[in-house]
Amino acid sequence: MKKKISKLSDHDKLINLIAVQGEKDVNHLLQSVDQVFLEVFKLKKKDLPWLSNNSEEEWDSVIRKVRLGIFKLYFEYLKKERTYH
Repeated sequence: MKKKISKLSDHDKLINLIAVQGEKDVNHLLQSVDQVFLEVFKLKKKDLPWLSNNSEEEWDSVIRKVRLGIFKLYFEYLKKERTYH
């Protein structure tokens, strides 16, 4: 299983992560994370590779990994909140 995951693109990993969490409104969730980039990192929409075709390959790779990381942190937080002690 781990080898299969490592062969996926960051976008495919992101989609799988969202699917596993059972999110119903994927588009809203993606837009919410895009807002994090715009507000916290002071980026413009044109700086986000998935919203623009004018992106360098290295920037595209890094920003997609950061996006995947934000989702992973968010879902781990939700999982922590659901755990009852």
